[in-house]
Amino acid sequence: MKTQAAVIALAAALFAVAAFADHNHTDSLGIKQGHWTEENADGFAGEGEYVHGKKTGHWIIRAPDGGVMETHYVNGKKHGKEIVRLADGSVEEGEYVNGKRHGHWVERLADDVIVAEGEYVEGKKNGHWVLRGADGGVYEGSMVDDKKNGHWVWRYADGGVYEGPMLYDKRHGHWVERHANGNVSEGEYVAGKRYGHWVLRFANGIVAEGPYVDGKEHGQWVLRMSDGTEKTVNWRNGEIVDE
Repeated sequence: MKTQAAVIALAAALFAVAAFADHNHTDSLGIKQGHWTEENADGFAGEGEYVHGKKTGHWIIRAPDGGVMETHYVNGKKHGKEIVRLADGSVEEGEYVNGKRHGHWVERLADDVIVAEGEYVEGKKNGHWVLRGADGGVYEGSMVDDKKNGHWVWRYADGGVYEGPMLYDKRHGHWVERHANGNVSEGEYVAGKRYGHWVLRFANGIVAEGPYVDGKEHGQWVLRMSDGTEKTVNWRNGEIVDE
């Protein structure tokens, strides 16, 4: 029995040596070939194949915090399906083409709720995207080169809906903002700030309209009360003044 155990132990040791010899091999020129396991100074560990010094095929990379990435390489560049499972349970998955994200990508939380979904073109968000905020809001619209550009609809968790154009991540152009309390605001934005003529319709029937400058009420406003009467109010830099 002892002899049999010794033979088994010796065989296991020889197998381990042989297996190790198949890892981390370089050719006569010192170029990585075959199956490799490696770890960088930051504690990220990778496992996969090298062909003539370039990562090829399926690779698994493990982060120090427990996150795991499964990806594919062609000639040293990411190419194909990638799934990233972060330590908090969230997941990102999509396609790479020639080293850049390209095509449809989805980001999910640990409870499988999608928080971002849309298209990449050569590494940048382009096309239609849907984003879900931690507050429960849903934001949907057009992305160009990682920036919100084009028509967007913001649906807040409280029932409010804002809709209008974005330019380089800022509201720019005509927006209609329907608030959860029934009020409606409508007018122009310039580089993220209200400018020009705005109309504010309150749920109680009052209508206010007048100019904004640099995001603040500025100039003469007209208030139309629910009983049909009107009065004017003068504003300067967001504050009511007597003139």
